[in-house]
Amino acid sequence: MNPSPPHTSPTVLFPNYDHPRRNSDGDQTPPLRLPLTGRSSAPLLRSVRWNENLVCPSPIPTSQRRKGWFNRRGDQLWTNDGAYKPAPVDQEYPPDLDEYPEQGEGWMNEECIRIDLCHRLIPKPPLRSALKQSKN
Repeated sequence: MNPSPPHTSPTVLFPNYDHPRRNSDGDQTPPLRLPLTGRSSAPLLRSVRWNENLVCPSPIPTSQRRKGWFNRRGDQLWTNDGAYKPAPVDQEYPPDLDEYPEQGEGWMNEECIRIDLCHRLIPKPPLRSALKQSKN
C-alpha cells in the first residue's frame, strides 16, 4: 500500500470575508463623521437652507402665466384710462387667477405687481417664510 501524501490545505489567495470587518484591520477607511454644531445635533452639511426669507414658489411657471393686467374675474386692463376687456361669461373666475385682486379692487400682472383702479402701485405684503417658525 502506498501511503497517501500528507493532506495540506491550499493557499488562500483572497481574504475571508465571512466575518464583519473591523476598522483596526488597517485597509479600510473609517466612516465619515460630520462635525456637529453647538446649537443642535444636526451636521454642518445640510441639504435644506434654513433661511427665514424662503417662500413657496408659484405653482404656475412664469412662462405659462397670463401676460398683462388682470383681475380675479378674468377681466384684462387694456388702456391707461381704465378701459378693459371683460372675461367671457363661461370663463369667469379661472383657477389661475385665484391670487389676483377682485373686480373693483385693482389689477395684477404676470410679475405679481398690483395696482389699484387709479393705477397706483399697491405695496406687496411682507414675505412669509415657507419654513416652520422656531419657538425662541
